[in-house]
Amino acid sequence: MLFCLGGMVWAQETTETEYKMMVGDTVVWKPFDNCDMMSLSRMGGKHVEFKLTGKFFDRVQVIAMSEGESQLKATCGDTEAIAKFTVQVPHVAPIMAKIEKPQTQPFTATYKFNPPTDNFFVTYTDPENHCKETFVKVGDDEAYNDGHGGDRFWNIKTGKNWYYRPDAQGWTDDVDWEFTPFAKSLYPLNAFETEVDKSDLSKYYIGTDKVLDVDCWVFFVDQQDGSVVRYWVDPANGCTLQRQAGTDEPRVVTVYDLNYTKLYFGPSFKKSLHDTTR
Repeated sequence: MLFCLGGMVWAQETTETEYKMMVGDTVVWKPFDNCDMMSLSRMGGKHVEFKLTGKFFDRVQVIAMSEGESQLKATCGDTEAIAKFTVQVPHVAPIMAKIEKPQTQPFTATYKFNPPTDNFFVTYTDPENHCKETFVKVGDDEAYNDGHGGDRFWNIKTGKNWYYRPDAQGWTDDVDWEFTPFAKSLYPLNAFETEVDKSDLSKYYIGTDKVLDVDCWVFFVDQQDGSVVRYWVDPANGCTLQRQAGTDEPRVVTVYDLNYTKLYFGPSFKKSLHDTTR
């Protein structure tokens, strides 16, 4: 009982102070109002440097040296004071490389967005997720591959739904209607259509360039915040075949079959319960 009471008294005589610092910052910590003999120790984390300072050496000068957490403990008789330091690295905004705008040209053609709604097999690169996504549609059958091993197949009329398990039983039944049918247009095919004001395309048009052997219109769109987005657009239907923001790696359509009429994969090709062929 005496030990427990003593522990409670000790806890009441401990104070804690917290500091949030950036690398290079300096703070002065005064653990006690009055102390004739103060001792100082580090409790962990060598992310700060410290030394006693002041006329009576009753203050601690602390300098943040590296990112992380550190603690110092000061003792004066039966009284303790603990200081916790959280050190962060100052955030430096990335410097955006300025891209000079090419000479624009009068845009005399007619832009019209008429995306494919059936019989397509489209694959595009997704640099942010380091993969390629694929969308396939033939009639009521739709299929999607996320580029990371996720493979799905569904029928928008019957609601039947499957996913692919190459390590087990191949195409496997899933819950009916647990899918989202493809929208009327797909990203990035609809990027230029949905992202750009097309009231005066001569402000952005810089010529033509090939993507997948398609002579695409190229539009250089400078944003109000100083950023730039470039679009490579198929003149036949207004679909974006390549989109590049600034100097980032572009999203590019790599498979562009708009006359895909016969499926060569899917659950209808499954021969038995244990057939794992795609």
